[in-house]
Order: sequence, then C-alpha cells, then structure tokens
Amino acid sequence: MMLKGLLPTLFLTALFLLFTSPGAFAEEIEEEKEPILHVENEEISGGYFTDLNHKIDELKELDQGTIIVRFRHEGSSFQSLFSLSNNNFPNGHFHLYVSPSAIGSENRYQAPGEPQTNTHISQSLTLENDYVHTLAMVVDQEEGYKYYLNGELVLEDTTSSVQFLNNIYEPNSAQLGRTERAAGGNQYTFHGDIDFATVYGEPLQEDYLVELTGETARESLENPLPDDAMVTDPYNVFYPGFMDSNNYRIPALFYTEKGTLIAGIDRRVESGADSPNDIHSAIRRSYDQGETWEDEGIIINAYPDDASNIDLAFTQDNSNERIFALVDGFPHGAGLMGGFGNNAYPGTGYTTVNGEDYMFLLDEDENEYTIREEGIVYDGEGNPTSYKVDENRDLYLDGEKIDNIFSETTPLKPYKTSYLELYHSDDEGDNWTGPIDLNPETKEEWMIFLGVGPGNGIQLSEGEHEGRIIFPVYFINENLRQASAVVYSDDGGETWQRGESPNQGRVVDGNVLDERYFDSPNHEITEAQVVEMPDGQLKMFMRNYSGYAQVATSYDGGETWDSEVITETDLVAPYSQMSAIRYDGQIDGKDAVIFSSANDHTSRINGTVRVGLIEENGPLENGFTDYSFDWKYEQLVKEGHYGYSSLTNLPDGELGLFYEGTPNTVMDFIKFNTDFLKWERHIEEPTPELINYTHLKQEPNVYRKGDSVKVELEFDDFVVLMGDQTLKGEIDGHAIKFNLVESNNSSFTFEATLPDLKPRAYDLNLEFSSDLTIYNKYGKLLDTVYLHFDSSEKIKVTAGNHNE
Repeated sequence: MMLKGLLPTLFLTALFLLFTSPGAFAEEIEEEKEPILHVENEEISGGYFTDLNHKIDELKELDQGTIIVRFRHEGSSFQSLFSLSNNNFPNGHFHLYVSPSAIGSENRYQAPGEPQTNTHISQSLTLENDYVHTLAMVVDQEEGYKYYLNGELVLEDTTSSVQFLNNIYEPNSAQLGRTERAAGGNQYTFHGDIDFATVYGEPLQEDYLVELTGETARESLENPLPDDAMVTDPYNVFYPGFMDSNNYRIPALFYTEKGTLIAGIDRRVESGADSPNDIHSAIRRSYDQGETWEDEGIIINAYPDDASNIDLAFTQDNSNERIFALVDGFPHGAGLMGGFGNNAYPGTGYTTVNGEDYMFLLDEDENEYTIREEGIVYDGEGNPTSYKVDENRDLYLDGEKIDNIFSETTPLKPYKTSYLELYHSDDEGDNWTGPIDLNPETKEEWMIFLGVGPGNGIQLSEGEHEGRIIFPVYFINENLRQASAVVYSDDGGETWQRGESPNQGRVVDGNVLDERYFDSPNHEITEAQVVEMPDGQLKMFMRNYSGYAQVATSYDGGETWDSEVITETDLVAPYSQMSAIRYDGQIDGKDAVIFSSANDHTSRINGTVRVGLIEENGPLENGFTDYSFDWKYEQLVKEGHYGYSSLTNLPDGELGLFYEGTPNTVMDFIKFNTDFLKWERHIEEPTPELINYTHLKQEPNVYRKGDSVKVELEFDDFVVLMGDQTLKGEIDGHAIKFNLVESNNSSFTFEATLPDLKPRAYDLNLEFSSDLTIYNKYGKLLDTVYLHFDSSEKIKVTAGNHNE
C-alpha cells in the first residue's frame, strides 16, 4: 500500500520521544509522577508472555499504587493482564484479570507454615472481545480499591483488606499476559494485544484516570426504537434484602389461565451457592402483567438447616386450573456441590415392602424405618412406632412435632440423595400443597440425581397425548454423566412416569448411546425446556457443551426420542440453562418459538431473545411433519452478565422474561412485543480511516545526508498501532525506515534518516510495514490492501547543502 502526498522542502526541527498510548493529559501527569514500569506494543498469544522480572525488586515493595492497561482480548476465560507471583506456590500471586464478563483482581497470600488468604475483588460487566479497553486499578491504603474501565468508575471497595504487591511472599516472577504458578496451576493465559501497561507506586488522581481510560469509551451505535416496538425497563422482582435473603437464583416465570403472573425463585438464604445450602422455593406475583408486583413474597416450602428446594418449574392443568410446581429436594447436607457422588448417592431413598414403595429412614445406629400409610413410621421388624411424618416431612413423636426429617438434628434421617418433589396450588399460588415425592415412580436406583430442568413445563394440546402434563428433567448416570428427559402425567398429576432420555438410542458417529452407561462429556445434555409443535410432537432444547443449543424430537409425548439430536448453530449458548416457549400467535404469518439464552459460546453474558419461525418441510414416514426453525430475529435484552432465564406468553402478543441479570443477587423482569424483537438495533461499527498525511515542516527547507524527516499520519478517530510500528520509505532507489516517535491516539509521527543524495528534488514513496496492524476502539482494521492515494500528489524531498 503506497502513501503518496506533497512534502514541502523544509528544514528539520527538534525530535521528541514520548509514550505511544496515553494522551496529552497523561504526559502532564507523567512529568510529575514517574512510573515504576511502562511496557508497550505487546502482542500476546499461543502462550507468549512478557517477562518483567527485572522490575520485581521495585514492584514487591509496593503497598499501594496504580496499574493501567490498555488491551484488546479474545477468548472466554479469565485472563491475566499483569501479575506478580512466587512460582513455587500454587496460591502465592497477585494478578489483575479480565474476562468477557468481568474485571477483577486476586491477591493470594501463601507462605510456608502460614494460613492462606485470598483478597478477591471483581465486578460483573461486559468486556467485548476484540474491542479496545483501558482498565485502571487503584490501591490506596486510606481509600481502598477503585477500578476504572473506559472512562467510568466501575467498582469501588472500601471494606476488603487493602493488600497490594508487597503481600506476595518472596515473589520471583512478574509478567504481562500470564500468572506463573507452581506446576499444574491455572496461569490465566492472556490472548490478544496489550497496547501499553503502566505501574505507578502511588494512587493516581481520579480525574486523570477517568480521562485516560475514557479514551477508549465508545459511543452507542443504536438506531432509534421504532414507534411500534415496546420494551419495559427491568424491574427487580427479587433483590438483596427482600424476603430476608441476600441471594437469589434460578428464575421461573408462569402466566396462569386467570391472569396471574408468577415469578418463582430459589431463595438462597446463606449464600448464592447450590445445594448443600439453605435454599427455599419462593414466588412473587403480579396481577397486571408485570406492571406492579405484590409487596410480599410467598414461600412454597422452606426446609430447615442446609436442606433445600432448588430449581423450580411451573405448569398448569387447563382442565381444572391447578398449578403445579416441580422442584428438587435435598435433605440436610445433600446436594451436587463438591462433586457428583460426594454429597448425594445413587438411589431413590425408597424400599419395597410387600410390593409397596416406602421412604426409609435410619437412626443413629443405622436401624432402618419406613414411612407408610398415613405417615406412620414402622421399624425394621414391620411394627408401627410412635413416630409419624406428615406431608411437609415434619416428624412427630406421640403426636408432638419434634423435628423435620430433612433437618440436621432429626433422629430419623432419610437417605442422602435427591428427591423430585411436586407441589400444587388451587388458588393462584396463595397456598401450596406438597410435596408429593416422585422418586418411586420416576427415579432409578442407579441415579445419583434426578432433577428439574428449571423454568416451565407444558400441557399438550394436540395429538394422541392431548392433556398430558410434561416437565423437563435431567439425571446423572452410572458414569456421572448428565442426560435430559421428561416426566409426564396422563391423569392430572396423580401418577407420573419418566420417559427415556434422547441419549437412549441416540446415534453419534455410528455409535448408539445408552442413557445409563454413556461416558463422554461431549454427549451430555442437561437442563432443558420442552416446546409442542403444531402437530403435537415435541422439541426439547437442551444445555450441553457444544456452545450451541441442542434439540431433540419426540413423536410420542416424550416417552422416546428420535435417534438424531440436532445442534442448532444459530442458537449460540454457553453451558447454561436456556428458555424456550411456543409463541401464542404468529409472527410473519407463521407459528414461532421464542428462545432466550446468553449469547456467547462459553460465557454467561449478553442475554439475547431469538425468534424461530416454524418451517414445514413435508411429511415424515411416521405421519408427523418434518419441522425446522428459521431463526429470523434476535435481540439483545441484557448486556453483561446473563444467566438462567424464563419466558412466558402474556396477553396481546406480548412476552415476559424473568432472568438472572447478576450471578446471585438481583433477578429482573421485563416485557416486550415482537416488534421489539424485530428492531434492527445496531448500526454497523465504523472502520478506521486515514484522513491526512503531512510532512512536519522544518527550516531551512533543504536536507543533507543524516538529516531527519518526519511524516504525520492522522486518522478519523482513536486507533491502536500494534506490531512493527514503522513505515517503509523509498527515495531515489534507497530504502529508508520511518520509526514511530510520537502519538496522540489519532495522530502518529514517524521519523527517518535520509541517505546521501545529490542536490535536487526527489519523490518519497511510503508504505506501511506488512507486520503493522491498525485498528480502532471497535477492533475494526484499517484496510491497507485497498487504500490508495492520487498519484499526482507526491511527497517531495529536496536535497542540497545547508548553506544554499
């Protein structure tokens, strides 16, 4: 690519060498405060990192200071920008890190014979891959921690212990792009570019950091919302402090036949973690489609201690308007946290006596009891005792309540496994009856876990199995692999059966899977949602490890599944629960499915709702229709963290969405219409443009051998130059190299030394180095291949003697 233009014959003036990235305000600050460390133009990938060990002695003394990094990253994991560590320990390091969904720092202290500590501070937010970001971290012994990103203070922490680089025990490694740890430790490898990284030994001023990091702030690139499009602001249905809990997870949203909007949730009392934990099933209701909500929530069930109800799903029997809630139940200390099989064991928790299945209990001496008709507890000899257990699992002795069998203190304990529990309400959620334990009917003895695909179930409205109530579930098999399935009832919820998993008979690369024994994580399908097609067949949308939703098809109401599981490559989704519902009505004249998930292959970020128009591709041999989906529209509904979600149809063609907008605190509701989903929201991101190229004039206007000539390139906006920051010049057959000597985000000055030339005027031709990459804050590249200039414009250099 040739750069050609007019270069007047003027004499060279002074040369200034400045940092490449910070702007003019940064230069003023740096005149007053000298950085301990400044590194520029580091391209990091394939395990490469920048060694900073020559600065360890200075860095390890810092008890406060400022780190500033400008970078462009790619990938989905946690990645170190800057680190200081002792590589003889797995947990003796500090690092400032980023991921697509968070920024933060860890300060892990590990020393021989001393307790380990970790001061971990983080903030969930969106950090788009390929965009340019500027992150600053300030550690101040008086004011705590502050983190600035792209011109905003995104995190302030005044309560955590103030620790900085002097907290690392005998550090021997300092790096950009990696954290060196003892063998086997995650090194948080960075992938991308670091434009510059600077470390100061003192906290810098806020106005400077806002201005400097703000150089990579981006304007919103959105079209106006169309007049017919509607979307509400998020409403915090559950939040810290509500219902005396600081942690919530797993939203489930359901709109009843009578017009009650029910938002279900895990009320996680002690922490945001999964079971084992003190977790209660709770709801909050709206009677005006989410415009307003009840002041108080309702508890469906609350077990004591670290017993739990987790992962709700709702549906309704339209024949009598009974609302069903299916949920996982765990006795105290049981759950899947800590590894499959560590806190829950294979089995149903039931034993068979005279052809009947009864829950069994054990006392402290491992003597076995069974709960039989009317809740009466029988001993191992088959004799009734003075114990009785009611429907809520409360334990009575001689008619007096003494405990709950799911508690920590109960004298009679159930088997430590998962229990699939069904509750129902006949008054729009005011009161709930249950649990009815479905384990005897639906769980196998070889299953550690059989649990709910949270969100919603459905009732079939078409075909042979019209009226069937279906809930999606998933289980853990004998090789500790997960598989989706459904449980269903054909008698209004009185009795239940489990259908086969799509992994039963599934054909993968010519191999036929068995749901009980398959052992590859690549074949795992887990939390799911089920949608009915127009002819009554089912489509099940399943969580998995592929980075996309996978879809299975059933022609018999979920009892069995087609041998082929489809990976829907239009449905980008990480390993996370997703929501899918059949739309009440049509879109563009067709039946449709609405789908919600995070819009990333690996990270729970950027919640997106998609519209799949149902396409008919002719009849199948079994008499059903061959359906596929045209995923025609998609809309971003939540930038940044986006976890589990639940969709529901509302009146007038509107849709409700209840979602995890934070990892485990605030749970939000929005509603919108299909015109919102059709909104062409984003304006195309701009590409950088070179708008001017000039010679920086000097006096007098002639040159001789050894003199320097400067050329300035000006771009339309902020750009980053990575790689070989040079221009290649050619004058009178001589190749000369122009080095970057000064920059100010959008203008860059290059300088070269002239060879010996005879006195006359010469054309100077320039081109970028082939190893130089130029991109703007959106990560868009300058197209150097097709960039040309008018050949009539020449850069001219006049050679001669100084005394001419």
